[in-house]
Amino acid sequence: MKHKFLFLFVFVVSLSLKSQNRTTFGLQYKPIVPAAYFNSSGESKMINGYSFTLTPKYSNSFGMIIKHQINAVFSIESGLNYIQRNYRLKGYNNKIGFNDFTDFGMRSYELPIQLLAYVRASEKWYLNVAFGISNNILASNIFSYGEENQNFFQNTYRKSGGYRALLANIGMEYRTEKKGFFYFGTSLHRPWKTIGMIYPEYNDNTNIFNDDTEFSLDIFGAFVTLDFRYFFAK
Repeated sequence: MKHKFLFLFVFVVSLSLKSQNRTTFGLQYKPIVPAAYFNSSGESKMINGYSFTLTPKYSNSFGMIIKHQINAVFSIESGLNYIQRNYRLKGYNNKIGFNDFTDFGMRSYELPIQLLAYVRASEKWYLNVAFGISNNILASNIFSYGEENQNFFQNTYRKSGGYRALLANIGMEYRTEKKGFFYFGTSLHRPWKTIGMIYPEYNDNTNIFNDDTEFSLDIFGAFVTLDFRYFFAK
C-alpha cells in the first residue's frame, strides 16, 4: 500500500515537470476541529471505581501541495503533510483521592491523493469539492506521566504499519495571475479503523490499576479541519 501511494506521488510530480503551466505548488495550514459526529471528540470509560476521559486539545496540520490541472473542471492533488494531534487524558477515583491528568501529542505524516472538481462562480472565485484517500505513518508510541505526580501514567501504542483514511473537502478559491491563488474551506479526515490504543495505569504502591494492561481506550483518529492554502503564481 505504501508503494502505491509513493507511485501516485511520483506520478503527480512527473506530470508537473512535463507540464509546468498546468501545475501549481502551494502551502497549507489546517487547524483541527474536534467533531463528535465523526467520533473525534474523545472517549470516556469507567471500571472498578476508576474513570478516564480522553479529550482532544488544539491540534493542527501543515504541509505542501502539488496540484495538476487535468482540464477546466478536474484536477488531481497530492503533497506531504505533518499532523500534530494533542490530547488530554483525565483520571479520577474518589475513593483513593486520585484526580489527575496528562497531556500528550501524537505525530503523523500524511501522503494524500485527491480528485478535485471546480465550478467557476465569478471572474476570480471558484467553488470546489474533492474526494480521495491518504496513507498515514504514525511517528512513535507515546508515554507520559500525570501532571500532579508520577503515580498516574499512560502508554499509547500506535497502529502498526500506519493507516489509511478517507478524505473529503469543500471550499472556495480566489485566483489572481500575479499574486497566486488563495483558498479556504473545510476537510474531513476519517480513518477506516482506530489508529491507536491508550493504556492508563495508576500505582502508588498501595493501589494498583491496570498493571496487566487489560483496560484501554481507543483513539479513533477522525477529525475535521479548517483549510487555509496558498498556491504560488505560475
